[in-house]
This record gives sequence, structure tokens and C-alpha cells, in this order.
Amino acid sequence: GQQVVKIVHEELITLLGEPARLNLDGPSPRVIMLIGLQGAGKTTMAAKLALTLRKSGQRPLLVAADTQRPAAIAQLQTLGKQIDVPVHVEDVSVPPPEICARAVTHALDKAYTTVILDTAGRLHIDDDLMRELEQIKAKTKPREILLVADAMTGQDAVRVADEFNKRVGLTGLILTKVDGDARGGAALSIRAVTSVPIKFLGVGEKTDAIEPFH
Repeated sequence: GQQVVKIVHEELITLLGEPARLNLDGPSPRVIMLIGLQGAGKTTMAAKLALTLRKSGQRPLLVAADTQRPAAIAQLQTLGKQIDVPVHVEDVSVPPPEICARAVTHALDKAYTTVILDTAGRLHIDDDLMRELEQIKAKTKPREILLVADAMTGQDAVRVADEFNKRVGLTGLILTKVDGDARGGAALSIRAVTSVPIKFLGVGEKTDAIEPFH
């Protein structure tokens, strides 16, 4: 019995892969793009990442690129104030690819080292919104494109991750709400389908409730 458990355990570790860190190579500012479905926790995760980066000596800039949901912009501004990280905000009439491109230029001027793009939640079947992500990617050349997935979404997350990966090419995953009951069953499936590493886990509401995946 113990032998079976040991074999399964080793296989799971192999499947989940080595822990991977953020890729912050290359010239500043490095762009990190957060994408995913609505309600996955992208806006909160953007602030958590910004705080983590600031603690490691980076100068992050948050970008409110979710013009679909004005509440998301206000939420990001509130979180930015809490953690003392500036937030780049423009009028909701400006197309998100433009907002992101200008934010990167602004970051270059002001010597911010990382730019975190909080994009609108979207369904993987919404062609217009998926095209918008492709445009943001083309204009900002992100070092990281991270899919923020709710650990409770179950197997639905697999189709979503696969589609996002095909359209924009993911570099990593962040699982949120891992402190819930579901315990991230989708993690294995998403990892198997996309072959990209899980980089962080969100483990609660607070801005420091984030841990590197291990």
C-alpha cells in the first residue's frame, strides 16, 4: 500500500513540474499580463504580485486595463493605495491595448521596473475580447502572461486554459482561492493541458496572501 502511495506521489510531483519563478530577465520595464475569466481574482492578484515584487526590490506599476468593469478600476486604485504602489488609470473610453501601451511608456519615463496589467475577465469563446488580448500582447511584449484561475472551477478550467494558451500563449498559471474546499483539483489538469508551470497560489483575501507554488 505504501509503495502505491509513494509511486502516485512521485508521479504527481513530476506532472506538476519544478517550481518556477517569474521571468524578470531583459530590460526594464518587464510587463506581466494577467488574464482569465471574470471572478477569478485577477485584480486582487495584481495587487498581491505588486506587493511581492516591491518587497523584492522592484518598482512595480499597476495598470487598470479592465474597462469592462469600472468597479475593477476603483478596486485596483484602493488596493494600490493600501500597498503604496502607483496605479495607471485612463478613461474607460480608451481601448485597453492603448492604455497598456501608454502605461509601459510611462513606466519607462518614470523608471518603474515592472508593469502589471490587470485585464478584463473574459470568456475564452468571446472572440472580440480574445482579440483584444492579442493586441495588448503585441503592443506591450509581456515577459509573463499568467492565467489566473479559480482553484474551485474544476474541469471547466481545462477548456478555458487550453483556449487562452492557444490564443495568446501562457507562460504560467496562478491558482486563486486555494484556501477553499476544492483544494485545486484543476491544477493537475490545467498543468497537463498547457504544460506551463504554476507560479503562485492565492491563499486568502489579504494583499500578502500569496505564496510561490511548490
